[in-house]
Amino acid sequence: MIVTAIILAGGVGERFGTEVPKQFVKLSGKPIIGHTLDIFEGNTSIDHVVVVVNRRYLEQTISLVNEYALRKVRSVVPGGTTRQASSYEGLKACPEGTTHVLIHDAVRPFVDDDIIDRCVSSLQDHQAVDVCLASTDTIVEIDDDQDISGIPLRSRLRRGQTPQGFRLPVILKAHQLALQEGVTDSTDDCNLLVRSKLAPVHTIDGSAYNIKITDPLDIFLAERIFQLRRRNLSSLSQGELSAFLEGKVLAVFGGSSGIGRSICDLARECGATAISLSRANGADITDAGKVRSSLERVAEEQGRIDAVVLCSAVMHRGKLSEAEDRHVLDQVQVNLAGNILVSKYAIPFLVKSKGKLVFFASSSYTKGREGYAVYSATKAAIVNLMQALADELSGQVDVIAINPQRTRTPLRRSNFGAEDDNTLLTPEFVAMRTLSAMASGLTGSVFDVSLTDETGKGK
Repeated sequence: MIVTAIILAGGVGERFGTEVPKQFVKLSGKPIIGHTLDIFEGNTSIDHVVVVVNRRYLEQTISLVNEYALRKVRSVVPGGTTRQASSYEGLKACPEGTTHVLIHDAVRPFVDDDIIDRCVSSLQDHQAVDVCLASTDTIVEIDDDQDISGIPLRSRLRRGQTPQGFRLPVILKAHQLALQEGVTDSTDDCNLLVRSKLAPVHTIDGSAYNIKITDPLDIFLAERIFQLRRRNLSSLSQGELSAFLEGKVLAVFGGSSGIGRSICDLARECGATAISLSRANGADITDAGKVRSSLERVAEEQGRIDAVVLCSAVMHRGKLSEAEDRHVLDQVQVNLAGNILVSKYAIPFLVKSKGKLVFFASSSYTKGREGYAVYSATKAAIVNLMQALADELSGQVDVIAINPQRTRTPLRRSNFGAEDDNTLLTPEFVAMRTLSAMASGLTGSVFDVSLTDETGKGK
């Protein structure tokens, strides 16, 4: 199977009410179409990508493809006046040798590897596949007087999503038959195949997250999904990490112990220069002057800074009403204000190198935890900070957050005491996943690291 993904981005933004088409509106630091293309670029089931856009936005799309180094994109072609016409142009532009296609809306940026892989896998047994969700609402049919004329059986109803997958000769024939019969306004490729009776269309389960951004309100929903929907990445091999890290300079705040120390150790093994910065060597992240001078020293000695990783954190457990004021302020100053100060002074160096800015979140960022309310609040703020900076630095610096589960670190041990090591992540594994996330080229994302990933035995 040689699979080409056709990404339909032909809209001009008339319904959306923005100066640019909705596919170019930024979502968590990157145009919506950029997020969509990233998924297909990184999916191992996809061999090539064809992007179909309105002719007015050809150059803008080509620039975006170059900016994000999307190597699978073989062509960017102008679309037609309807979705059907644009889809047909994409089919005709498929690279030679293509056997199967996935046709996907550019404004569905939450499609994931699981959906794509299952769609491609189903094409081994079926000529056409549609991604669908069961309808949770009762659907009614009305007549010209707006009265209900029928209520279809809900158990047989599905809501169609994309991608839709096809064997290339079959869907090309369906398009050609439709044109011969004068059908030019179909909004769905599966519909063309169903009406042609060339082949049945098999369905597979979609995802509630795989929304289509159609109206301005959808952007608010998408931002919330982006905040709560985290990514899981497999670890790269040491060879792959070495290829990414060789010659790079990392400044790791909080690099003297725990996860920070493991990041430094692994980065050095992979050919990078990793500089540990902490209070022990004068890099107190709550002191703006020391932060600035520490970064300037690294840049002067090494000639550049390719990544800044923020592992410094403090936690003081207990009820807020009983907490000492100095402990409350310490958490806010280190976990939040310190991260902000480091970001401020790191940005100029990272813009020069087109580098990486890496924060550390916590599972408590999505729901505050009893006993460490202030810590939870600062971690929620860190994710918000990461997303804001991803927007500000789009195309200049990749900004991500790592969200590890319980990890065997001095910080955890000092707050929770002795625990079964089998229930904790190792700092070395978190370091591997952190460096792998940095190599992903993604921005504005939270990357989960779970015990299941390390041991395969569950949380």
